[in-house]
Amino acid sequence: MVMLDTTIVAVSLPSIQTSLPGVSQNMLEWVIVAYMVVLASFMALGGHLGDLFGKPRMFFIGVVGFGISSCLCGLAWDGTSLILFRVIQGLFAVIMQPASSAIVIGSFAPQDRGKAMAVYAGIPLLFLTAGPVLGGVITEYGSWRYCFLINVPIAMIVGMAVLILKPRNPGSRGNAFDWWGAALLGSGLPCLIIPIQQASVWGWENPWTLGLIVLGALVLTAFVWRELKVEDPIVSLRLFADRSFLGDSILLFITQASVTGITIFIAIHLQVVMGFSPDQAGVAMLPVLVPAAIMIHFAGRWYDRSGGRAPVAVGGIVVTIGLAVLAIGTQMQTYFIMAIGMGLVGLGIPFVQLPANTDGMGRVGDRKRGMASGVLQTCRQFGAAIGIAAMGAVIAGVQNGLIRDADEGSGLQGEKEQAIVLDAARGELPKLESLRASDPELAGVIADIVSEGIVAGLWVSTVIGSSIIIVAFLFLENQPISRRMSGSEAAD
Repeated sequence: MVMLDTTIVAVSLPSIQTSLPGVSQNMLEWVIVAYMVVLASFMALGGHLGDLFGKPRMFFIGVVGFGISSCLCGLAWDGTSLILFRVIQGLFAVIMQPASSAIVIGSFAPQDRGKAMAVYAGIPLLFLTAGPVLGGVITEYGSWRYCFLINVPIAMIVGMAVLILKPRNPGSRGNAFDWWGAALLGSGLPCLIIPIQQASVWGWENPWTLGLIVLGALVLTAFVWRELKVEDPIVSLRLFADRSFLGDSILLFITQASVTGITIFIAIHLQVVMGFSPDQAGVAMLPVLVPAAIMIHFAGRWYDRSGGRAPVAVGGIVVTIGLAVLAIGTQMQTYFIMAIGMGLVGLGIPFVQLPANTDGMGRVGDRKRGMASGVLQTCRQFGAAIGIAAMGAVIAGVQNGLIRDADEGSGLQGEKEQAIVLDAARGELPKLESLRASDPELAGVIADIVSEGIVAGLWVSTVIGSSIIIVAFLFLENQPISRRMSGSEAAD
């Protein structure tokens, strides 16, 4: 449900704007952004709640709450109510997801955790893959509301399964909850993430962008200071004393930072520059998703046999090559080469993410596994926000430079034309489509500018992705976790 709702909604946004009163383009973006900000900001807190009050209990609460909030999203009466219910949906998602992965890890012996986590992670990847296609079918033949309402029967089935199967509940601590720490974390991360995600819209020089980033940094500094003082912190900074756990966290951050932007900006390139329809663009993205759903099972078995370093290093090499090929294919505007690049990225990602996630969670005992899961998921979501922001900043910078360097006779000197470039770079097509009918030559120039910016952003992603290889050799061990018990797990 969590992964499905990150992709299924995007296809239905035009239909949402048409059917709900007073929904601006900015509000439409926040239907996606609000959910992602909550996931990035509160995963660590959700994991801590599972450790304190029991992972199956919090998982059950998360599932039921996610189903109810999904129903409310499907019944939304305007843009404001939909964004509010998306926030609530995200809050229950962060309670559900860390608890679920902690339950899976705790249910298997160390030598079998890679295979188990491959199944656990492979199923969401299938739903992530199916999201755009399923969203398109639901929106075309039904209503966008069913993109949310589809979660309700799933939540009912899973909730009943929890009550019947009764997953074991190891290590719930029941200690006092750190309300001040929760308040600092819950306010500091959104203050940092929101302006980073919105910088391409607001501008980096905007006082709101700079002010919120500074405020977020100050609040998170206060959070770190408090976590060092309290007896039972929400995020134990001692986790990062384990060299491999630190490396796992960095890897998840880097991987998401390098690949998340391509799912957005390649889809924009396919539509704005290469003339794909939204449905065609969704299907054209399958080469990056289908190999990942298949190869994740091989990644789990390789991790069980050899530990993290070898699969992560190989995965990093494949991802880097894939991003470079994708950048070349995008510059050539040749989909066949782009598909090869996306396929290589899809092949490599599981060999990085699955070992990093499984290894990081396997290094702590049951009583802190929810916290570890929350920290790792926070690193992933924060990496995604940084990656999108970095690509957006590079794309905007390149586009602005090309506009400044354009000849006066190019037609790009007017504010209206420059606004069309900005809109097209964000995937808003109506103005560009209208211009293609009235001035196809200028429309072609604008499409080329958008393409140049996205290509530059892809090369930045390639550089970021190449650091996966370095981190693998600097931080990860070259032996399976089943051959040794981490000190924290043994003590637990």
